[in-house]
Amino acid sequence: MSQPARRRKVVDNDGWTHITSTKKSSSLHHPPQPKDQLAPAEIPDGLTFEKLKDKYDRHKQQWMESHSWTVLKGLLEQEIARVSGKIRNCVCFGLGSPSGFSRGGWVDRRSISMFQLAALELTVELLSKIINPDNLYAQDPVFNDMDKKLLKYAGFKVVQDPDAFAIVAKETFLYAPGAEKSHLIDLLLRDPVLFFGSTFDDIHSATTEGDTCAQFAGRRRSLLLPEFEPNPSAFWRTTLYWNGEAHLPPSAD
Repeated sequence: MSQPARRRKVVDNDGWTHITSTKKSSSLHHPPQPKDQLAPAEIPDGLTFEKLKDKYDRHKQQWMESHSWTVLKGLLEQEIARVSGKIRNCVCFGLGSPSGFSRGGWVDRRSISMFQLAALELTVELLSKIINPDNLYAQDPVFNDMDKKLLKYAGFKVVQDPDAFAIVAKETFLYAPGAEKSHLIDLLLRDPVLFFGSTFDDIHSATTEGDTCAQFAGRRRSLLLPEFEPNPSAFWRTTLYWNGEAHLPPSAD
């Protein structure tokens, strides 16, 4: 009978603490955690907000120096920042935890979350003339207290699941590179004027979900983000979709 996995901590060259497992038998794998068991991520021992903020600032600097940001920034400046009208709010879904381990310690996507948050913060800053800075929201059930402080530092208010769904509308900048597909379909039906997230390649076209995605994409222009070399997984097949018209919908505010 195989022995259960033993978890141990490993510190990498960048100062991140990772949880790994060892076991005598390689034939067994830790089963995926049910999606309904999401809980706030575990904060590693010894992590302070100053340390977390320092790591985030370094991630943001890497993003700012990347070709991916150069391309995205150029598009935002040329196509979107100069349009008339206002974007009522920005809503971020599925960012993950920038500070801790999710799903009982088995999921570590901290660097991905930090790069995605950095990209979001800089995008909102670039579009500050058309996005209300008081209406920036983020929702993810894995956010812990440290994550909430970091999001506040970046200018975002954390809302409880599922409250953010109710504030997505046509005048929304929807930022959801890590959102569950089932949630994403519902959000796209709300027809947000800007959407930053994964392509729809893995959604079968001969389904209701595929039809929703096709209709959404068909009414918009799009840019597939170039590969982000420091961490390709952070923005793999990520695309910005925007309304090709010369104006944004009138704000309801």
